Amino acid sequence: MTDVPEDQRVRGDNRVTAAGRVLAILDVFRTDDSPLSIAEISRRSGLSMTTTHRLIHELVDWRAIEKADDGRYRLGVKVLELAASSGELMGLRERALPALLRLHRMLRAPVVHLAVRDGFESVYIESLRSAHGGVTTNRIGGRMPLHLTATGRVLLAYAEPETQEAFLARPLEARTPFSLTDPAALRDELAKIREHQSVVTSRQVTLNTGGVAAPVFAHQERVIATVGLILDLEGSDLEDYVELVRSAAAQITRSLG
Repeated sequence: MTDVPEDQRVRGDNRVTAAGRVLAILDVFRTDDSPLSIAEISRRSGLSMTTTHRLIHELVDWRAIEKADDGRYRLGVKVLELAASSGELMGLRERALPALLRLHRMLRAPVVHLAVRDGFESVYIESLRSAHGGVTTNRIGGRMPLHLTATGRVLLAYAEPETQEAFLARPLEARTPFSLTDPAALRDELAKIREHQSVVTSRQVTLNTGGVAAPVFAHQERVIATVGLILDLEGSDLEDYVELVRSAAAQITRSLG
């Protein structure tokens, strides 16, 4: 995005508000957990350097953003405090955490995570990583297109039919030559997920990893989340992990009453 001064930017017929400029800066960090320079924040938010510099320092004072040792910026503790106060998702995370921790300790998988659906993306509300694992994606708050990951496919499989059709009508992104982007094949996959209440994926996001996921149910068989693993393909038979993931998901379902 080009650096356009905020007094020249418009959204529809309205100029960007002060709140909109702050939110534009915070939104930059939604897709990147690496510290960013003011120049990078300015470019990605579409705000001028002058405005970005001023707002960054105000956000630092409020602890929404903090300055890293290298002089760049990352999200601060205030954002975590606000996230912790969001009742429903944090309640789900707290109920799920014992089962996720057991699964993580048992398998020592690179990543064990819990995801929910937000529109056409999955959002990770918990992510337990191995200290020895090479996988660095799927951080808490991270997002992925529903069709690319095991957790996302489970969420899509149990979404309303109109949501599925709207998603499949869009161009489907590929991250590797093996990414499933054919709508007809994906429809077949979603039917199998509902039949088996689990899914295994391979080489969809990176060439050396695969995923296993299973649904978490709430009242009236409604799927509200999914438990997933990311595994290195070398030395792993993903099918061996399916029942363990389904068991963890079932434990969380029971904990929700």
